[in-house]
Amino acid sequence: MLIVLEVKKSTGLEQKNGSIMRKYYSHYIVTIAAIIVLLLAISNAYAAKYQTPFSMKQAVKNFLMEDAKITHFTISKIDKRLRLRSCTNKLETSFPQYAEQIGRTTVQLSCNNPKPWKILVTVYIKKYLNLLTAKHSLPVGTVIQASDIKMKRQEISNVRGGYFTDLAQITNMVVHRPLKPGRILSSAMLKPKRLVNQGDEILILAETGNLSIRVKGKALMNGFLGQRIKVKNINSRRIFQATVISNGLVKVNM
Repeated sequence: MLIVLEVKKSTGLEQKNGSIMRKYYSHYIVTIAAIIVLLLAISNAYAAKYQTPFSMKQAVKNFLMEDAKITHFTISKIDKRLRLRSCTNKLETSFPQYAEQIGRTTVQLSCNNPKPWKILVTVYIKKYLNLLTAKHSLPVGTVIQASDIKMKRQEISNVRGGYFTDLAQITNMVVHRPLKPGRILSSAMLKPKRLVNQGDEILILAETGNLSIRVKGKALMNGFLGQRIKVKNINSRRIFQATVISNGLVKVNM
């Protein structure tokens, strides 16, 4: 079998066209490179003249983490259209007066250039605490015990009505509103337990220096922990004010 290979020679016209295309392509590459260099030069000139959003955001981030010791936060985008002169000194950061350091708030960013400027940058700060919650259902009138409580780590920026973080804060407290399991305890849901009832016989503790005396008395009004109430000494029949310190016990300083 005979195989014939035919080699086609390029014509002069094809060679000419190829040369033109290579020349055009080289010119195209040079033009694109020049545009890129020009854009970089413009960008560098802009960065040198104006404060960049990135540098401002970084300043806010450093302030929150290093100065305010805040670890959970989100910084809103800074408008790229801002034309703030590049700061020759270190950018100053602070919380504005009365700004809360939780939830949606602001950080003030300022520059003490010959022509000073300042802006407010919106941030969202999250804060986590271990809160007291109901371990199980608690009906009205229940005296809170440690066994009724469970600690739960919670982000508190959206917690309304307050909260408790320590069992000591709810000592001698009674359920004021029915509580479901997992409910965060607040002052609106609890009320102090009455430790002294009007008309009850009580003990009056009188202290002066190292001397301590206990005498029988009568409560002339209801009393809660830490409350000052009127009491009467049964023996002397003298009426005076004393502070409720425990169940059926009041204290007076002599």
